[in-house]
Amino acid sequence: MKAEAKAKAFQMKYPDFTNMSVWKKAIELLLKIYEITKHFPAEEKFGLTSDMRRAVNSISHNFAEGFGRFEPRDKTRFYQVSRGSRYELMSQSFASFKLGYIEKKCFGRNNPENNRNSKRVNIINNFFRKGSR
Repeated sequence: MKAEAKAKAFQMKYPDFTNMSVWKKAIELLLKIYEITKHFPAEEKFGLTSDMRRAVNSISHNFAEGFGRFEPRDKTRFYQVSRGSRYELMSQSFASFKLGYIEKKCFGRNNPENNRNSKRVNIINNFFRKGSR
């Protein structure tokens, strides 16, 4: 199946990114991060608070932008940025834990929901990457 046909089939299955579980979970994570960072110390306003909020916004928004792109290579680029932002957030969460701002069980590789959503993004990314060759 040609790349364009694959992309069209995908868009027919998911006419809107807001129907996709990956994006819904990213928005849930966004809300959770905003709630958690509200309680960070004031001196972190322009540090970890800002960094974590920018990273979590990047996850959902880059996924949405990738969805709206027509070319498979464009799609995969934005999905990869979204995935990278998820790892950035994991690192920031680990730093927040080490600083005593959050509990370890909240985030990271050991969180099953985080792993499931990363796998979903990987599957979608691979789908379009293989089609763009």
